[in-house]
Amino acid sequence: MYYIKIKLVARILTGLLVYNLSFAEEVVYLKSAEPCMVEAYPAPEAPPLPEKLNCGERVTILERRGPIVRVQIGEDKVVWVVSKNTTPDVPAELEILRLMDYQKKIEGELAVLNDKVKALSETSEKLINALIAAEAAKNNK
Repeated sequence: MYYIKIKLVARILTGLLVYNLSFAEEVVYLKSAEPCMVEAYPAPEAPPLPEKLNCGERVTILERRGPIVRVQIGEDKVVWVVSKNTTPDVPAELEILRLMDYQKKIEGELAVLNDKVKALSETSEKLINALIAAEAAKNNK
């Protein structure tokens, strides 16, 4: 009987641990709203903080409690927000910035490849000219 109780408690604790860990790594973004600010709370039933969070900000969900979630912003800021103010979708502004960075990376790689093609073209042109000169010298003998 004692063994069954320990096993049951172990299963419950494991389930709770897995449930909590599943949210520990959930990264979401604060939804855009009008005006583009999200209220933050120091605790679930407390009045909102005077400062508001910027929409589109990347946050990590640490805990869910009913309609609100505890989130971490950056390295050191932990607050509560209403869960309907979060979304897994990357805000359009951030996606555009990511795509622009990717475009710059591709353009840089293309510039390097163009330089290599130009160098190979110059080398092959020199080789062709040398072959033509050698053939002409051979024919003049």
